[in-house]
Amino acid sequence: MEEQAIQLLNRSILPVNVTAITLGEKMLVMDTLASPLIFPGEQSPSGRFPMKLSHSCLLIVESGEVRLNVNFQDSVVGAGSCAIISEGAIVEWAEDDHARFVLVLFSRNQLPSMPCVQQNANQVMTCKLRDEHMAMLKQVYHMLRTILLDDAFAPNREESAAGCLNLMASIIGQENGSQRAVKATRADEIVSRFLKCVQENYREHRELGFYADQLGLSLKYMSHVIYEKTGRHPSKWIKDYVILEAKTMLRSGRYSIQQIAEELHFPNQSFFGKYFKETVGVSPKKWK
Repeated sequence: MEEQAIQLLNRSILPVNVTAITLGEKMLVMDTLASPLIFPGEQSPSGRFPMKLSHSCLLIVESGEVRLNVNFQDSVVGAGSCAIISEGAIVEWAEDDHARFVLVLFSRNQLPSMPCVQQNANQVMTCKLRDEHMAMLKQVYHMLRTILLDDAFAPNREESAAGCLNLMASIIGQENGSQRAVKATRADEIVSRFLKCVQENYREHRELGFYADQLGLSLKYMSHVIYEKTGRHPSKWIKDYVILEAKTMLRSGRYSIQQIAEELHFPNQSFFGKYFKETVGVSPKKWK
């Protein structure tokens, strides 16, 4: 079970005092409602490198606040609030300030009714919760944990867990309906489409022309919009995804440098090493 949890969290290191419960590769739940996070050794949220979410994420903060960096932009989720982060987003846990929170990771096809954040360039939606809705979400979360742990639910565990998830989505949807964001602009849509395209193709394509063609835009216009809306050149977005993936593979200890170069479609190990060192400052071997 722990191995599945680590895979769901992109091989990140789990806190020593938090037990993650999983439903195969489809769902993971954990919380700090009883005690704050404690990371092993010198490992701490602020010292962890960013990870690319393989699943969508629901974060519910009961007290304190959680500071995140989502797609290299800061986001704060305060007490009595929740955040939904889309699958594929790059997330770094900046600081949790001893917050009490619930975290649920789920595959996208499990919850088509969850408020959509794909149109948000940052791939994160935050929502303030009323006290009664916070209480309801906690009750449903405890039901979800029971379903995942109790053998009595084994025959219908996946269906029952999905029901809890949909109920949580419905509760959040009521708040989201009264706090509906302004309709995404054309530029927002371009950024969202660009990021989705990068997430799907960065392993094989690092040339900007490819992305401009996929979006049906001129290279100049695409670059202008992406930089204007995100403060980052599109080539930087692509490189960050490549380097993040390389770091994750290096950290896992499961791949040789040659294998990583092949997985990321570099011509050879030497070319990958040069690309990595120019960005990170040290060779893959030294970083590892």
